[in-house]
Amino acid sequence: MLKRRTFENKAIAAICSVIISVCALTGCGNAAFEEYLKDIGIMNPDDYYDEADVAGSTEPVVIMQDLPVSSQYMPIYGVEEETDVTQEAPAGMSDGAMVEEEEADPQDYSGADSLFISNYKQLSDEGTDEGLKAARQAVSLTKENIEAEKKKQKGLYAFERLTDSGKTLYVELLLILQNLGKDILVSTTSDEAIELVYDYLMADHPEFFYVDGYQYTNYILDGVITKITFTGNYLYDKDEIKRRQELINDAVNTCLAGAPSSTDDYYAIKYVYDYLIKNTDYNMDAADNQNICSVFINGESVCNGYSKAAQYLLNKLGIPCTLVTGTVSTKNSSGVRHAWNLVLCNNAYYYMDVTWGDASYQTSAGESADATKFPSINYDYLNVTTQEIRRNHQISSDMSMPNCTSMKDNYYVREDEYFTYAEPALVRELFERRYDDGSDNVTIKCASDAVYNALFEMLISDRGVFDYFHDETNLVSYTTFADTRTLIFWLR
Repeated sequence: MLKRRTFENKAIAAICSVIISVCALTGCGNAAFEEYLKDIGIMNPDDYYDEADVAGSTEPVVIMQDLPVSSQYMPIYGVEEETDVTQEAPAGMSDGAMVEEEEADPQDYSGADSLFISNYKQLSDEGTDEGLKAARQAVSLTKENIEAEKKKQKGLYAFERLTDSGKTLYVELLLILQNLGKDILVSTTSDEAIELVYDYLMADHPEFFYVDGYQYTNYILDGVITKITFTGNYLYDKDEIKRRQELINDAVNTCLAGAPSSTDDYYAIKYVYDYLIKNTDYNMDAADNQNICSVFINGESVCNGYSKAAQYLLNKLGIPCTLVTGTVSTKNSSGVRHAWNLVLCNNAYYYMDVTWGDASYQTSAGESADATKFPSINYDYLNVTTQEIRRNHQISSDMSMPNCTSMKDNYYVREDEYFTYAEPALVRELFERRYDDGSDNVTIKCASDAVYNALFEMLISDRGVFDYFHDETNLVSYTTFADTRTLIFWLR
């Protein structure tokens, strides 16, 4: 509170089957919102990216335990010349594990699965077991359908980062999951290829709310894997999937009915960001919090739910959006598993973290004279650059991500709240706009420490902020975030 005169966060044996259960990424283990971007040093929004600031740490980080990892050995019965080894594979990295962060080449768009090229194989009816052949046909896995589906997937971010053989496997997994397939022969003899391609598939397709991992069976002859069959881990039967999908459709249609009709992608992205934050509460104990049911049916979730819901809505609006995974650092911990989004806005890529924009997640942050004052929506994570997101988000190296360098559609730039110098006339103009639109606060985002310090001195230390209030008042509530160089003054 400011007065006029005074003021005050697989090793397996040939005769054993290993079951590994790991659900999809949960993350968001801490509800603290802090450790904001430090020392960004931006003077010009178009001259924002600093190569030296994006180097990743090579030190291992500890993942917060959230979902359990279990493994057990089970005997295989009837082992003959060809042994089948069944495994249940992870939907993502196991929580509670040590993760070594590696620097990914953000411009490397070559086939991510190229290491497994020798393990891909062309499947033909000739020489294929009749039962396995029939199972593939039952889930629409014909040559014609696969080629047609590959054309439909064209343009999806993760899909485009695979080799042609990897894209074939991607589509095979897609059709298997869509048809609730079990024990379906796939075109690879590499379990690692399946793991990678499955993760890429899930990064592109948030609609698989009824899948939380998969199992596969290795058929081994003389110590060599000769074929693999794939089964999804399905949470619900067809009737329950249909029931939930209808509820999701209702919620999505309600949201999209209010979406702005504009050729400017920014407005649709901001609308989805705002809508999800206003209609979702952060809750670590939320049911179905690893999929979109938590958001669209129950209205509460964690980062995976928020991110998949944002992706689902933006894809419906025709805006490319991808799931991004990694870890985050907060005041109380580091290496916490997390998920957010990469979005294509007006032909430029940006990062967006809806979870960290939600005040229900931001429970303890800021250097504020009034700790009860906190904006319901924090826009520090709407359309940000690689440099900015990497201040407290570590992007997984599992998938190449672009260097996001544009600031043109950053929230603060678009809303004229981005200050590159301390100009009283611009401050007054911003206050007047916020009074006119009925806002409860005026938020000022500073491009550098120098601008932040100058405005802090002018408005707070020298009490100049009183000159911009319409009503005569002796007290002004304000919230400051030095790390992100953000000043918030409360109008009521």
